[in-house]
Amino acid sequence: MDYFDEQNDKFYDFLNQTFDLKKCKTWDDVAKNITQLKVKRTYRVFAKLYPRNFDYSTELGNLKSTFSSIHYSTLKANRIIGEIVRFSLYSDKILVFHPLQNPSVTNQSIDPRRNAKRWLPDFLDALYFYIVIQKWVKAGIVKLVINPCEYDLDLRGKIDQKIKERVLKSNPDEFFEIGKESAENHLAEQFAIYSKNKTKDQIIQDILSLQNPIFTNKEAESFAVKVLEHISKTNLLWDKIDKSIFNKDGMITPTKSGGAIEAMQYVSKLTGGNIYTPSKTVWYQMKQMGVNDFWTKTNHLYSQMPLTFLNNVDTAFALKIRQEGRLEGVRQELKKIYSELSKIDINEIDEQKIRFIQEGFIEEIKKAESEWDLIKKQADLSRKYWASANVAVPLIINEVSILPLAVSPLAWLYKNEKTASDKQKAFRTQKPISVYLDLKNKKQDFLTELRNCII
Repeated sequence: MDYFDEQNDKFYDFLNQTFDLKKCKTWDDVAKNITQLKVKRTYRVFAKLYPRNFDYSTELGNLKSTFSSIHYSTLKANRIIGEIVRFSLYSDKILVFHPLQNPSVTNQSIDPRRNAKRWLPDFLDALYFYIVIQKWVKAGIVKLVINPCEYDLDLRGKIDQKIKERVLKSNPDEFFEIGKESAENHLAEQFAIYSKNKTKDQIIQDILSLQNPIFTNKEAESFAVKVLEHISKTNLLWDKIDKSIFNKDGMITPTKSGGAIEAMQYVSKLTGGNIYTPSKTVWYQMKQMGVNDFWTKTNHLYSQMPLTFLNNVDTAFALKIRQEGRLEGVRQELKKIYSELSKIDINEIDEQKIRFIQEGFIEEIKKAESEWDLIKKQADLSRKYWASANVAVPLIINEVSILPLAVSPLAWLYKNEKTASDKQKAFRTQKPISVYLDLKNKKQDFLTELRNCII
């Protein structure tokens, strides 16, 4: 176990004991266990486990031998599972940043250990996040890490300078247009928390009462629809939380993603991990920075693959096939791609080379899908033959002879099913990419049931 594994184990032990998570049957049970004292204790323990004066850069550097991805997106529980399911197919490890605000690097005037009420939204979002992702952490697929750029003041100064230089060169209007939808969704999520059980008209009135930003009647009506869509995605811990522990004078609701792009570059260089993000605004900013061209193109090897059947995958199924090691072959194929890219000078990477590498991978998917379909057709034929044989039996024989004749088609089915199964197993061995095809038509098993998240 490395440093982060040890600290994460300690933190999860604390969360499970403090909030009695293993005995909770519903999200309401978890919410009832949340008190102001427990919130303060959580921040204190987190600050102790991850102190300011520690060399996190060295610890991240120790992870360099792993084939990893760096999750770079908004740290939200209702998104993280869907995102890491996909990342888990591409990496041995997924580095995800801790979402909880650390008092060690927080201004003392708003220290969460002293004024926990103001930080309740941050705490609820983080606790929900930790519960949702814990199976993936315990399985060793996700590693929760710290961004050293927030702890090392000298390093932070250098990063801040780079951020200023980037911002001065950026086009604010173009950036606003690209990030507009993301900003609206974030605001809609915040509204949705306080809009449960409200009518559309009531929500519209709340929106119109805002001073910043200011909505017109038409904009408010359109935005109210978006708020209603987000209600089903809100943090389930908000529903039954004791409202008396809220701070009526204003609360802090930070949006976290792990840090600025420059900080992500720094972590990427330390760990050798590939930055992956679903954010349009991040993609835009990375494209504006010539030095990030390599990462942009590498990530497009993922984002442009025709793997639409990975959408809405059952997360329990995805975790199971990872634990069974069935994705190892796929990751080996991807390592070959990285090996190809690493041989090319960053200034010589072009779209033609990227397309060439993609085509080989896409061709493997097509071959695998064709062979997999043939195996499924053979299995379907076996089942149809068995069904027709059983329908015909009662019409042509008497009661005395029905049993032995019925056993015959069952035995035939078993033989053929076993053959199909053997072919499938052999196919997976010969074509590791075929694991993608197993995920077709799987339904999303999301977070409405706490038992899906608790170990």
